[in-house]
Amino acid sequence: MQVPLIEEARKLDLKVIVSDMNNHCACREQADVFICVDIFDIESHIKEAKRLTNEGKEIVGVLAAGIDAPETMAAIAETLKLPSVDRRIAHLVHNKYLFRKKLRELGYPVPRFVSVGKEDIQNLEKIIDDIGFPLIVKNTDSSGSRGTKIFREKNIKDMKKMLAVAMRVSKSGRALIEECWEGLEQTVETIFDVDGNFHRCFITDRIFDRSSGYAMELGLRQPSSLPESTQEEMYQLAENIARDLGIKIGAAKFDMILTDKGPRVIEMTVRLSGGFDCQYLVPAATGKNVMRAAILTALNKKFPASLLEDTKHRVGLTGSIWPKPGKITNISGVDDARALSGVEHIFFRYEIGDTIEDYVDCTKRVCFIIVTGKNEDDARKTLARAKKIIKITTK
Repeated sequence: MQVPLIEEARKLDLKVIVSDMNNHCACREQADVFICVDIFDIESHIKEAKRLTNEGKEIVGVLAAGIDAPETMAAIAETLKLPSVDRRIAHLVHNKYLFRKKLRELGYPVPRFVSVGKEDIQNLEKIIDDIGFPLIVKNTDSSGSRGTKIFREKNIKDMKKMLAVAMRVSKSGRALIEECWEGLEQTVETIFDVDGNFHRCFITDRIFDRSSGYAMELGLRQPSSLPESTQEEMYQLAENIARDLGIKIGAAKFDMILTDKGPRVIEMTVRLSGGFDCQYLVPAATGKNVMRAAILTALNKKFPASLLEDTKHRVGLTGSIWPKPGKITNISGVDDARALSGVEHIFFRYEIGDTIEDYVDCTKRVCFIIVTGKNEDDARKTLARAKKIIKITTK
């Protein structure tokens, strides 16, 4: 997901510093400077940024897009005195518990919620009774729905199991138990320019399957199919919250849910969206270039409004193939699917020899297929054809 970002930086005659703890990551060879360090290791990033500066390299901007490291971004920017969201805000919104508390303090609707550590498990029965059903167990500061499951009835054994997973994937070592809101979900992407002006980037519909209790994202639709009045309400809610939090520059991305009481915020972050959304789906369907707007903002430059205009007026969809868990023995039809008119991109996260695990979170998806069409029916037919052509065999 970082590849298009690097390509946009290149178009602006910039060189790129890439950091990743994997020395063989996808963008390793595209970097002018590569730093092998965990993206969540803030102090090491600051140390490396100072080293590069002392060596005479002029670092003109720092950006996190599509990855859950806005705290690292804000910390580097603060150290180098570069434009970015306040580091305290980045930390606040990255922690779901702290964000819930702040929204409640500001007077916005929040679900009933409790932060849970290992020491709280003995009080699980009372916590459950206070929250009520349906409820959801989730991590406090991770992504991809890791350690997340919906419960519609009491199952202490399974809840304890999920809480252990949620605590393990959370850097805080804690989990959340909260009231589970019901409804359709959306990504609401916005950005503040260098003058503090609020810009509406896009709203994408997120399609989930929750039948097993796990929140599995099946695909996306761009642009949103929601009525304009509902989208207006969502954008206004996003702007109000962002301004009340003190955001004056950079991205403000929200995960919202349309409940029977109106739009509600599930989570937010101060980075661009992941899930191949702003990087591939949105450009393919609308021609919008949110990445360039974000890069220019990080450079303390204004961006033209044309970057956020829909110039294509197509409907984009993403979808996945869900083979039976097991070891992959064969993959076929990918090139034929890519050749179909309307197929924009196909990305595989697994290859022959890899093992597909049970589908318990969104990181377990094998592949992503991105298509566009002149309307939704056209796009859906193309997606169905592509999924039919691609064959994945497991044992």
